[in-house]
Amino acid sequence: MTRTSLQRRVSIMGVSFLLIVLVLTVVLLISTARTPDEVDEPLGGTATVSKQVADFQQSIVEAQSVHQLYVTASDTGRLRETEDRRVKTMLRYERAREPLVVAASSDETDEQLRAQLTKVLDDAAAWRATTERQASFKRQGDSVQLSRSILDAPAATAFLKIYQDLDPVDERIVELQDAEREALRDQRDQSRYVQFVVAAIALLLVPTALYLVRRWVIHPLGSLSEQLLRVGGGDLQTPVALPGPPELAAVAASAETMRRRILDELADAVSAREALQQGQPLVAEVRDQLTAHDLPVVPGWSSAAALRPAEGLLAGDWYDVLPLADGRFAVVVADVSGHGARAGIVAIQLKRLLEAALHLAPEPDLALAMAARVFSDEAERFASCVVVVVDPDSGTVSYANAGHPAPVVLRHDGESGVRVVSELEATGPLLSWLHLDVPGSWSTRTTSLAPGSVLVVYTDGLTEARPTGSTDELGVEGVLAALGALPELTPQALVDEALDVARRFSGGRARDDVTLVALARGTASVPLVPAMRDGTQEPPA
Repeated sequence: MTRTSLQRRVSIMGVSFLLIVLVLTVVLLISTARTPDEVDEPLGGTATVSKQVADFQQSIVEAQSVHQLYVTASDTGRLRETEDRRVKTMLRYERAREPLVVAASSDETDEQLRAQLTKVLDDAAAWRATTERQASFKRQGDSVQLSRSILDAPAATAFLKIYQDLDPVDERIVELQDAEREALRDQRDQSRYVQFVVAAIALLLVPTALYLVRRWVIHPLGSLSEQLLRVGGGDLQTPVALPGPPELAAVAASAETMRRRILDELADAVSAREALQQGQPLVAEVRDQLTAHDLPVVPGWSSAAALRPAEGLLAGDWYDVLPLADGRFAVVVADVSGHGARAGIVAIQLKRLLEAALHLAPEPDLALAMAARVFSDEAERFASCVVVVVDPDSGTVSYANAGHPAPVVLRHDGESGVRVVSELEATGPLLSWLHLDVPGSWSTRTTSLAPGSVLVVYTDGLTEARPTGSTDELGVEGVLAALGALPELTPQALVDEALDVARRFSGGRARDDVTLVALARGTASVPLVPAMRDGTQEPPA
């Protein structure tokens, strides 16, 4: 079965939503266009009052007509007939009158209309009293009083007075209905405007959502796919990175971890092959002798370290961290000239002498002077070395530097990146047979490591990394630029990133041994975690 790409699925979904919105918009516009421009029927409460007034007029006209027939009837049969009709019409009149009484007393009725209705009802009450008095005289057969009543206070006059007072009521109802129609027109026009705005927003939302999905999902996935294809094609030096959504960035980070693991595996394979050429039993023994001790666990300090041989499994570089009898500890990094088994043997001798010297007299300059004896029979070899003695309580650092690349103290200043606080410059020449009997060749200097700072000791294989056929070196600036992208300057993250940038810069194959030790003084009490020779960490026992 053919699979549809994610981009095509998103496009189909967006087009479908767009068509639905278009159809709904057209239906909305058609329904709006069919709305009549004029409102002909009375609307709202005035429509009810208008009908009540009309019913009242009709009922009172009927009642007045029947009343006139009743009071003028002469024969007995006609009198009974008209009397029955009069009773019925008066009942209809009373039923028609009751809604007007309610409307005249309701706060929802227009104030002016309430006053007019009250006047009409008062006139109707006077008319009703007149008709009842005349009907009473008629029932009693008192023709004299009936005639006098008709002449003095005719019901017809009271009836006409009601009709005269109903004219302003009708006019006021027409005014109120016109106002209601105008309000409905305004409401309809506003509703049309809102409908048009909603339709326009709906039409814009679909392409906007489609664009955002492409930008936030499709394009990052395409970029990640291209990077993975490059890795699959053999380009293992280009980092896999994706500044996109956190979920996709996590996938890219996993791919980057995989890329680094592949590089490590390739480097191990090359080293294993070269180790066979060097002589595996000897190499294994020398490597074991150069393996660093476990780091001491010191509250408030953390560290990481790594060593990458340039050839096989054996390097002329080595590092170690030694606990001293007075509670301090020493960080030692050395770089013996040359590579291979012979350089490794000289490195072992140098390491043993420095260990013995630091245990006897934990002063960096004296330790270097004693260790230089290694080169009495090695006229063709030399070594750079730095010895740093750290007081974990005060952060005081005593050091002697024998021609080694200056260790640096770094701080991470947030958005400004990583900066160099200080450098531990050379305090004497390289270790070699030239300075065996020169007293005071090396001196000890003192500085301090503030909380939040990181001391980085490294060999020149890190900063002198360069591509094959090029003289452009990575340098300290290149390393700092890479470290500036780290969200947090922890020792392990520093070591991993520095080694990776050196490997990328040199095209994947180191020209020289690379050793790196990072020691951080925390702002809070954080235990120092032991680090293995390859940079991995082990939990403290």
